[in-house]
Amino acid sequence: MTTRQRLQGLLDYFVQTTHPGTIQLDGDTASGRAYISELLRFRGGRSELNYAIYHDRYRRTADGWKFAERVYEVRYLDTTPLAGSAPPAAGGVG
Repeated sequence: MTTRQRLQGLLDYFVQTTHPGTIQLDGDTASGRAYISELLRFRGGRSELNYAIYHDRYRRTADGWKFAERVYEVRYLDTTPLAGSAPPAAGGVG
């Protein structure tokens, strides 16, 4: 079982939004930053809202640009229970 499959089994929902960042080119290497917001609700009712940054390094290869490194840094984490609830699944009985 993959990490992704294991997480999907624990979550009611997970929403990740990537916001524009920056990329700085330096020949065949580059560095970049992308800003992330995430909203999670676990099946047990716990929820999280966080804001994070991906710090990336890229390398140009014969096949195009590839990630050389990606570091995920959480800058804000809120575990206050969310108000409201998720709507029923499409086609589900509400």
